Amino acid sequence: MDNEFVIIMSIRYMKPSLMAPAHDWAEKNVPKDIPGAHRHRSFHIAPDRGMSILYFNDKADLDAAFPMVKDILNGMAERFDAKVEIQKGITSPGMDWGD
Repeated sequence: MDNEFVIIMSIRYMKPSLMAPAHDWAEKNVPKDIPGAHRHRSFHIAPDRGMSILYFNDKADLDAAFPMVKDILNGMAERFDAKVEIQKGITSPGMDWGD
């Protein structure tokens, strides 16, 4: 498998009770088609934490989408009293297993 480029986003809500409303808001308002992205996975980590990973086939698509994704996540942080972290990465296919 070739490398995939990723945006890894994490969010921590200062008020855990805001996580469910933020999730509902994101489902209705965050674009489903991020230009260049071909897959998206989200994770519920704890009552106050979530994480998402966006997958891209090449670095150019990741770099082009990064400002938009950053704006969306920062807007959610402001709207729902949260702290966010956003990073770029690349997969390590030699260490992958499973599907």
